[in-house]
Amino acid sequence: MVKDIVGEIVFNKKVGNNIYILSLEAEDVGEIYPGQFAMLRIENGYDPFLRRPMSLFKKNGNKYYFLYQVVGRGTEILSRKREGEEISILLPLGNSFPKLKERENVLIVGGGVGIAPLNFLVNFYKDQVNFYTFIGFSSFVLEEVYVDFKNYSREFVISSEDSSLGYKGKILDFIPENLDNFEKIISCGPSKMLEILMKKVKDKEKVYLSLEERMGCGFGICLSCAVRGKNRLLHVCKDGPVFCGTEVVFNE
Repeated sequence: MVKDIVGEIVFNKKVGNNIYILSLEAEDVGEIYPGQFAMLRIENGYDPFLRRPMSLFKKNGNKYYFLYQVVGRGTEILSRKREGEEISILLPLGNSFPKLKERENVLIVGGGVGIAPLNFLVNFYKDQVNFYTFIGFSSFVLEEVYVDFKNYSREFVISSEDSSLGYKGKILDFIPENLDNFEKIISCGPSKMLEILMKKVKDKEKVYLSLEERMGCGFGICLSCAVRGKNRLLHVCKDGPVFCGTEVVFNE
């Protein structure tokens, strides 16, 4: 059940170039599944008016963690919030990644702050699943951003476009050539990255994508997060944010 709760900031730490981890302490709403997201109200007033959608990076009891990037006025205001201040959190929203089987071989591909729901996924299953993780950033981030991937992955590869972290280049340059060995491929990141990844995969039914789109409401009322589906327009907040690879159509 969706709840609107008030969270008190435990920390709001800069961990990369305009990238932050926000920790909030609030009422424990119970089970939240990897891939689901929240809508955060940055201020109590009307500036900014709309909530900001954010995937959960991690959950530990009554502590909620979000990974976000400053991309506009709303997130810039959020980045200035300090310990003890309060933020309204509407959650859990959207669907989740499919349930994974024990010892299933799963390829994780993430780009930028799109790693957030993937980190929650890896934390959720820990050592129960064979994760093979490939994540990339444009520049350096602190280890706390990716340490859970390192701890719970059978294979872990990280890259940065400016060579400040891991291998130099885009992460898709380093994923395995043969993708047939994976029961599932789960990815989140920039749309172009997802589009290129889909071209590399033959069996698109085993791919699950968490899409990143601007949202106004989180419930499918404002219709601002529409993407092309195979047979109809899909709305990321109401129909997703997680979609099977066969459902989404990328620009040709």
